Amino acid sequence: MEELRSTEALDTEIRNDARRKAGKILEQAEENAGTLLADVEKKVHEAAEAARQSSRNRLALYEKNINASLPLEKERHLVSYIHNAVIEAMNAYFDGLSAGQRLDIIKALVERSQPVLSGADVHAVAVGIDVKAAEKMLRKELGTSVLSCTAGDAQLLADEAVPGFSRREGIILRSADGRLVCRLSLDEKVKEILDTQRAELAATLFCGRLPE
Repeated sequence: MEELRSTEALDTEIRNDARRKAGKILEQAEENAGTLLADVEKKVHEAAEAARQSSRNRLALYEKNINASLPLEKERHLVSYIHNAVIEAMNAYFDGLSAGQRLDIIKALVERSQPVLSGADVHAVAVGIDVKAAEKMLRKELGTSVLSCTAGDAQLLADEAVPGFSRREGIILRSADGRLVCRLSLDEKVKEILDTQRAELAATLFCGRLPE
């Protein structure tokens, strides 16, 4: 019997010792798990904050780029707006002239071209202008050096066209030997006006106060 009780006591001690060890293992596991969980939460928080900071940086850069481009874009729109307004005014002005008055403008260009022509015989092409009126004016200005005067299509003046200007009218003079070509058009007159008086026209058009 004594041997049996000793065996039972030994079993009880073994079981108690096992429970103590298991408890310590469990406590250690819980402690490790808590530490690991805290570390995970910290890393998740850090990753989230890094992502937010990255987003803020990208947004700041985007806003900086947008703000930097806005003044240039605004100025481009303003320049385009003023140019279009001036061209519209030019269209209205030329539309208000008679055919004879517009021919007089071409005539002034012919007069200025005489030193370049140097008395060369020329063939003339009238674009958007009455051929008889053009030929009469040319023979008065250039005399017998005008060999012919025919009508031509507006496409002949397309290369010199001012964007937005609506009238393709002018005279093309080509020397008999083909070496010299003069395109004397309303487009050329408009270019001249824009080159020399654009700012004055814009200021006048907007009553001295340009839009902002």
